[in-house]
Amino acid sequence: MHKFKLSELLDKLVLLLAMLLFTWVGVTAIFEVRKLDTIAGQSRPMLSELKVNAPLYEAKAPQVENVIWKPAESQSRGDEWVFDVFTPPVIYYDPGSREFAVTPPSIQPVDTRDNEWASFDLELLEVRLRPYKLQLVGYAGEKGSYVAYFENTATGAILLLREGQEDAELGVRLTSFQEQQVEIASETGTPIVQSVGVARIADYASGQQMSLTNMETKMFSDLEAKVRLLPAGIIRYVEVGSRLELESGDYLIEDLSAQPQEAMITKISKDGDRRLSRTLTPAPISDIQPRGSRQEAAPPSPFAIRPRLPGKKPQG
Repeated sequence: MHKFKLSELLDKLVLLLAMLLFTWVGVTAIFEVRKLDTIAGQSRPMLSELKVNAPLYEAKAPQVENVIWKPAESQSRGDEWVFDVFTPPVIYYDPGSREFAVTPPSIQPVDTRDNEWASFDLELLEVRLRPYKLQLVGYAGEKGSYVAYFENTATGAILLLREGQEDAELGVRLTSFQEQQVEIASETGTPIVQSVGVARIADYASGQQMSLTNMETKMFSDLEAKVRLLPAGIIRYVEVGSRLELESGDYLIEDLSAQPQEAMITKISKDGDRRLSRTLTPAPISDIQPRGSRQEAAPPSPFAIRPRLPGKKPQG
């Protein structure tokens, strides 16, 4: 027969008392929480009452106005150059006509009576540094009685002047002329002495004093362009800001570039309401036949002035 030890009995009794105590504490806590909820609920209105008694507010939605965008206006480059705020500009280059346009070359319209305005009666031949209006090309005579030979760069005409003489049309006076000995390098590298004429010009049309020699071309730092007026084929020299008045409209030279050779030209209608801008480039050199050149070998441009080769002095 199994015998119970006193220690085991005491352990079981303690465990039973602990369980009864834990159960009593839990039941007491539940009743106390319910009592607190009842007391708190008596001092405040129910949630349903708050909803019923809450003031009602009516929110007014803002009125949306219909905004109508104004139609995009034509740009200064022409009637067809229309770009609105949300349309990025797309510009195409037509290698056939050497012009920029806002329509691809494959779908550009053919000129009709309505778009004859788009044609340019102007052809760019070359853009270069602007030369002085007179260039010394030679001289003859002896000291004290030299006759200087000048070339008019605009017309190609030869002008003969002695010291003290002037040309009223060009607004210049030859104030002095002398011959100097200058040492230059030959093709073999051996220096040789060359006689060079030096002319002092008083340009009273511009108020400048110019020094010219027959060994180099006098150039300015600004650019000029040679253009041909169509269909007559008249040649004109223009600078930035120049304005050509033709029957089809006025042509304003906006900008010039030497590298690469380009000219930004704006065509303006006679009433001033229409403007069309284009960037013109010269025709290929092979397509241009030099005319009126006094050089034995044709220069690479129709009006280029090349450095003069040493030659015999003209006989008086």
